[in-house]
Amino acid sequence: MDLTSTLILVVVFILMEAFFSGCEIGLISINRFKIRQDAEEGNETARRVQNLLSSPERFFSTTSVGTNIAVVSSTAIFTAYAVTLTKDWGDLVAVVILSPVILFLGEIVPKIIFQAKADTLIPLLIHPLTWFTRIFGPVTNIFAGIHTKMLGWLFKSESISRKSLVSRDQLVQVVKPEFENAELDAVEKKMIHRIFNLGDITVEQCMVPLVQMYGISDSATLSEANTIANETGFSRLPVFHERIFNTIGILNTFDLLTAPCDNTRITSLIRPAYYVPPNKKADDLLRELQQRGLHIACVVDEYGGCIGIVTVEDLVEEIVGDIEDEFDQPEEKIETYTEGGYIVEAEMDIEAINEALQLELPEGEYETIGGLIIDRLERIPSPGDQVDLGEIRLTVRESGKRKVNTVIITRIEAHGPSIPAEETESS
Repeated sequence: MDLTSTLILVVVFILMEAFFSGCEIGLISINRFKIRQDAEEGNETARRVQNLLSSPERFFSTTSVGTNIAVVSSTAIFTAYAVTLTKDWGDLVAVVILSPVILFLGEIVPKIIFQAKADTLIPLLIHPLTWFTRIFGPVTNIFAGIHTKMLGWLFKSESISRKSLVSRDQLVQVVKPEFENAELDAVEKKMIHRIFNLGDITVEQCMVPLVQMYGISDSATLSEANTIANETGFSRLPVFHERIFNTIGILNTFDLLTAPCDNTRITSLIRPAYYVPPNKKADDLLRELQQRGLHIACVVDEYGGCIGIVTVEDLVEEIVGDIEDEFDQPEEKIETYTEGGYIVEAEMDIEAINEALQLELPEGEYETIGGLIIDRLERIPSPGDQVDLGEIRLTVRESGKRKVNTVIITRIEAHGPSIPAEETESS
């Protein structure tokens, strides 16, 4: 084979490699919301793209097979020609010359281009890609079947579907670029971000801590239970034995409706508690509570003591934000300070304060602004104690023997964060 024929074939196979590697990253980066909308409006090209996206294992297998065929073919052809010229040095010459060309022109450049222009290029190339998917179909199906069987044999699983092999992180990488480019309002984008981050949140971060928890003793009477239920408005109350951290069960206050309001003890109405460790992931607990038909779980430490409770509502609020019902008392957690700045409840989350006041207070092994102050001072603060964080000054306004109650936030140079007053009233 002469030099011209060799170069033509090598260029063809490098273009083939560029096509498959580019299509792979392009299908990941394309705006699926727009594709779905176009398909629903009758766009045939968008429908083809959507069909291919519905089976990611198909197009990943196709692009992998196509890329490998192109690389092997171009390498073999160029190596064969190099051997005829340099004999013993042919393999080395092929590696030194062809490898950088394949890497740069066949992988790096097309991936950069396709990622930036995915919405334009993929609809143009979907027809040849679909054709290759059909051509390689028998081969990719065989290897995918072998792959699935081997995983099932290795992990002793009777059935492992190919779809289950996609991890949460991979799903985030595929979906995240889509909604960031989609026409969604700030609330919708924030909710989607929270869904992605739910797997990183622990139960301890969203539970009601022990010091804020309402409970009832197992020695209480039905009459006392009715009084507590009416005062708190909660539908479920943790039941403890002797001490609040020794939680032994849950009282569903709806059970009191069919029980006499007398001096009989509540023992017969106590339901078993579901215990979870504080480091359990929030999304795992939400799934377990749904499967078990439960609405509340007790969070226990390594010694078995209750450190808080978490409800389905607490977990859902991590996605949709605060949910208020008729029993929730509206509270102004952020108020304007007359001398400039803001007064906030010390129990308010750092994240919520940063979002409401457009600040960047540091996060750490604490969750609230009161915890931040205690962490910096390494003691229980007294009224008037201050913590300076760059341009921000935190001043303890009210405190008790065990915790901080309210905090004043001001700027050291200019008084008060520059946000509209109406934003603080609605937060």
